[in-house]
Amino acid sequence: MIITVTPNPALDITYRVGHLVPGESHRVGNPVERAGGKGLNTAGTLAAMGHDVLAIAAVGEPVRSFAADLTSRGIRHLLVPGTGATRRSVAVVDSSGAATLFNEAGAAVPDHVWDELLGALARACTNPSARVLTVSGSLPPDTPPDLVRRLVVVAHRAGLAVVLDISGPALVRALEARPEIVKPNRSEAATTVGDPAAVAASGPEPAGALARALTTGGARAAVVSDGRAGLSLAAGPVNLRAWLPTPLKGNATGAGDALTAALAADLDRGGFLQALVPGAPPGEAPGAEAWAAALRRAVAWSAAAVLQPVAGTIDPADVERLLPTVEIEETTA
Repeated sequence: MIITVTPNPALDITYRVGHLVPGESHRVGNPVERAGGKGLNTAGTLAAMGHDVLAIAAVGEPVRSFAADLTSRGIRHLLVPGTGATRRSVAVVDSSGAATLFNEAGAAVPDHVWDELLGALARACTNPSARVLTVSGSLPPDTPPDLVRRLVVVAHRAGLAVVLDISGPALVRALEARPEIVKPNRSEAATTVGDPAAVAASGPEPAGALARALTTGGARAAVVSDGRAGLSLAAGPVNLRAWLPTPLKGNATGAGDALTAALAADLDRGGFLQALVPGAPPGEAPGAEAWAAALRRAVAWSAAAVLQPVAGTIDPADVERLLPTVEIEETTA
């Protein structure tokens, strides 16, 4: 089982328009509203691909609509009651599939809610089928800087592997607990390691160097996403890049969440990355072949998400069609 934690969930609202013209009025069709936030999108992708997943989130109002939406999508969930209204995230998607996002920051969360979230995770980790934790997305204002590190510690004590899709100071602190995989995008990685010049640099080399810097900081493996340039991995002696030779047009809102889901799936039972799970025989680590297989699937899942009109789901048929097209190369960074 894979447990996803979403510290800053959102009510995702998707508007579809013919063309987005700044400064003009737009008519929209029926908007789509669903329970969102990066961790819940990851859970939705895993459920769509047939994986056993439990989504945990601290949710303010409207809790009932969140629960109803997750239930209707077949996503098992444990919602910790928050305070105030849940933030909103609005995606305006034009006829080409390009999405323009407007994300609220969210309201500060009282410490007792974080304590309840940590307790909920600890109880979920006692399930003998629990194998992997993912923590994804932004954090509300004034969140304790060590919250994610504490989540990682709870998971590790229970023998779960951890995938983090966070950035900034929270990731810096979480690296102290040596998560199995971290997965920021290039901009987030540059902010985390203090290398803003890497965002403007061209080519895949800076992304690979950022991934290596994150492993030096404490991650056992780092995957840095870089848009159409693909993914750069650093893990022990292994350095790889994976990409789709023909980029897809569409809504990229949930692509990173699908990537996180794919990596978590490979850490779950039967995946390519079993040797990273706590308790694996000492001295073993996934080699280049295992990582190449995992990255190939990660790119395919991420690309398949681009083809969906909303975040948090993918079509298994798209994944199977895209898998053979993914390219892999060894790098030096």
